Amino acid sequence: MSEQFLLPFNAEAGARLIEAVGTPEFGSVLLEIAQSISTVDELFGYQVEDDDEPHVIVSSGTLPGLEARVAEYVHRFYRHDPAVHEIRRIPVGDSFVQRIGLSSIMQHDYRRLCFDGPGFVEKLSFGWRGEGYLLVLSFYRRETSDEEVVYRLASLANLTLAVMVRHHAPIKRENVVAVCERRIRRTFPELSKRERQVCARTIAGRTASVIAQEFGTTAGTVLTYRRRAYQKLGFNQASDFLPKLIN
Repeated sequence: MSEQFLLPFNAEAGARLIEAVGTPEFGSVLLEIAQSISTVDELFGYQVEDDDEPHVIVSSGTLPGLEARVAEYVHRFYRHDPAVHEIRRIPVGDSFVQRIGLSSIMQHDYRRLCFDGPGFVEKLSFGWRGEGYLLVLSFYRRETSDEEVVYRLASLANLTLAVMVRHHAPIKRENVVAVCERRIRRTFPELSKRERQVCARTIAGRTASVIAQEFGTTAGTVLTYRRRAYQKLGFNQASDFLPKLIN
């Protein structure tokens, strides 16, 4: 590998990308950075939990028909993607990279609509397999990449996947209550320990009866703690917590 492949990633560009995550500008910022590396005509990033359909996180491009291609991929072609078959084979906690050329894609509606139509000859796919989920980011090009382009886009993909993990990876169900309780303690210190515990479990979707069984008390007592907490904070329902806890 030549030294040019070891050049550090542009830190200012990385900071812009991190600042843009979760905003409508995320896709355009990511595409702009990718295009500063080489010609990238389209990009598409998504998350899959278990074996569900992909959840689109980011998509951006310069060619017409992007939304239609994304929709077709999600609902029809996802399971035909060679990258998906490969990423499911890697261990949890491992990353993935694959260069997919046009010649490796069978004659199928997937190739016709997602490659031949826009004129793509190559897709560079990067992925991460977490516990119970996959994250995939692909760059589409109308020209073949040399090694330097692959390495530079890999650096961008690694940062982007890390950002996607931070903001989009599912929290394990058993950890939801702990996360909520920790954030309530930090944001609403006026609540008692039991009020925090009840509110955290309510936000996580547990009923008063379920919470009562956990603490060995009655549903009425749980409702009393909940009502006291809401009165202290001026809240009417559990969803009133969310703007403060998310921010």
